[in-house]
Amino acid sequence: MKRAKKSNRKSKDEEMTLVDCYYIPTVIAEQFRLLREHCALEVEKELAALFPKVTRERREDVGEVVVSYDQNDVMTCEITLSPIEVSKLEKEISADRLKKYIETKIKD
Repeated sequence: MKRAKKSNRKSKDEEMTLVDCYYIPTVIAEQFRLLREHCALEVEKELAALFPKVTRERREDVGEVVVSYDQNDVMTCEITLSPIEVSKLEKEISADRLKKYIETKIKD
């Protein structure tokens, strides 16, 4: 019986692609980019209804974040676009609970 040779090359399923500052499996990277952008736009829309200034900013440790500021330019909310956060946002958007979720992230 022949043994299968182990290859030092990673299989296509194991290849990774850098999205923002996170490595995502290449096979789902494009889908993740689209989902991430959709979630970011939905978050921006909800925050814009509550605060006068909403921007996307880069943080060295977590990558891109959606940030809102009040009329005094004080940060009121910061939501990362990490894979874990995007997964949470997707669930909240699907369940029509995004506004409630964002309210839990607003700094008092």
